[in-house]
Amino acid sequence: MDRAPIIGICMRVGDNPVHASVDIRYLRRIEEAGGIPIALPYGFEAAKHAGAVLDSLDGLLLTGGGDPAPDSFGGNPYGKGCKAKLSLLSAERDVFEYAAARAAWERDLPTLGICRGLQVMNITFGGTLVRDISELEGIHINHAVLDRTDQPVHRVNIKEGSKLAEVLGTTELGVNSLHHLAICDCAEGGEVVAWAPDGTPEGLEFPEKDFFLGVQWHPEIIANTPQLFEAFIAACKARM
Repeated sequence: MDRAPIIGICMRVGDNPVHASVDIRYLRRIEEAGGIPIALPYGFEAAKHAGAVLDSLDGLLLTGGGDPAPDSFGGNPYGKGCKAKLSLLSAERDVFEYAAARAAWERDLPTLGICRGLQVMNITFGGTLVRDISELEGIHINHAVLDRTDQPVHRVNIKEGSKLAEVLGTTELGVNSLHHLAICDCAEGGEVVAWAPDGTPEGLEFPEKDFFLGVQWHPEIIANTPQLFEAFIAACKARM
């Protein structure tokens, strides 16, 4: 039976102990691109069955949200000497997303990471983060611009010839910015392919896979790159 691809979307938890949710803008972008979005479970029990959950999907969307806990992702998500304050921690979310990202990799399941999702991809496969962009070398612009979430606040430069540049059809793009964590050391097999003007990593991809990439900005909010979601759904359809 011909059908639209089913895309599992990770839920946001941690900022309210009795609520878990998915931002409707993720759902809208997936629907507009031709996919069927469904919310995924989380927690320690769900993590045990992440493989079975992903076997029912055609693609995985790792979403934004709170900071990874220091003892999650093998206990080494942050670079040595990084001590900035963290917030909105959820070990239950961390453990499921760690298992889900690895299961997606093993199944060659198309995976798109957004903001925290990019960070999850990096630390799941051995990379590290800084707890705050101020812990990176150099002088940095403000990356947590919360009063203009749907507007471009800085530009990113994208590596020519990268999968991300191919998908977006450009090597330069205006983006919004809602983060304070950033890639410190890149994951094994991963490649940073986009940077803010201050050098902060903004795009990550894994060339070994057909579609396994993440962006640091929030394309579901600024909504100026429908081609990113369209390419993601196209990769899911191709796998089907």
